[in-house]
Amino acid sequence: MRNVTKPNVSVVVPVYNTEKYLERCLDSLRKQTLQNIEIILVDDGSKEPCAALCDALAKTDPRIRVVHKKNGGLGFARNTGMEAAAGEYIGFVDSDDYIEPTMYEALYDAAKRNDADLAISGICFVGGNMFSESGGDISKSYFAEETHFAKEDMKKLLLGVVGALPNEPDDSRYGVSVCKNIFKLSVIREKGLAFLSEREVLSEDTLFMVDFIKSAEAAVGVPGAYYGYCRNEASLSKAYKKDRFEKSLVFLGVLEQRIADAVSEAEYRIYLDRLTQGFGRILCSQEIVHARKEHIAFTCLRKRLKEICTADRIQNALKTYPWHRLPVKQAAFAFAMKYKLFLLQIIMVILRDG
Repeated sequence: MRNVTKPNVSVVVPVYNTEKYLERCLDSLRKQTLQNIEIILVDDGSKEPCAALCDALAKTDPRIRVVHKKNGGLGFARNTGMEAAAGEYIGFVDSDDYIEPTMYEALYDAAKRNDADLAISGICFVGGNMFSESGGDISKSYFAEETHFAKEDMKKLLLGVVGALPNEPDDSRYGVSVCKNIFKLSVIREKGLAFLSEREVLSEDTLFMVDFIKSAEAAVGVPGAYYGYCRNEASLSKAYKKDRFEKSLVFLGVLEQRIADAVSEAEYRIYLDRLTQGFGRILCSQEIVHARKEHIAFTCLRKRLKEICTADRIQNALKTYPWHRLPVKQAAFAFAMKYKLFLLQIIMVILRDG
């Protein structure tokens, strides 16, 4: 008989043909020290044996239930999970990742003590970043100590999710992934918040974070990196896609519209420009890595890099941006983008990846 007690946290796990990793993910959820959770597997039109595995795993724990739906992508799968959720808070875990045993206890405890609508923690990139061939884990804890954001501080939090100041190490001060956080479900429902489709707009996590922060009354930052983001070449965010550049431009335009009604341009411009030049660096790097793997001719790669570096949004971000204040390697890449030094970009990526 299913527990009728309201779950402290509902965990939404979109699943699409990830049978290779699903049991590892579910094992990390079953072992949570916060026991009063529900786990919602959203089967997003998986083929067999993945769909059947979801049903089999649901039989191993009464807290697990499965929603089968027609394939629609990650964002819409998360929306389906939100509609089915019954918890006080909601979290999201991708089915090829895993979390530390104390993650939801730490986040829920901090949220309750601070009367927060949102609790944010760090992330561990298991096996390295999205470009490295191999390597150790990279852990990011965005808070040295528990940090409370009252209503008057939410603008600071929003800007720190959108971007960072030039001298900070990362393009986003607090990280953009929704998976390392928990969100009060009542805020989502009262404000009608939802994920956009990643098939139309890139980085749906960032847009959801911005929308939620604009709707929230308080948040708390929690020290530690509990979420294990696993390097998997087939996963959505790491796979090369030819239209990623075009989608990035659409995303950056939508993002600016979302923040412009909450923050003045004088305040957000330096944060958004940091993110924009960061997107340019990632896009160029992906093109270079892809060209090396597929043995694409230099002339074709150069043409693609030129398209990215000469785009108005990228060039406008770099025009007055104090790129020389960035961390050294990022500054060098920004310099190469600004002045269209494509060979320098290629050399930097080759030296970085080995």
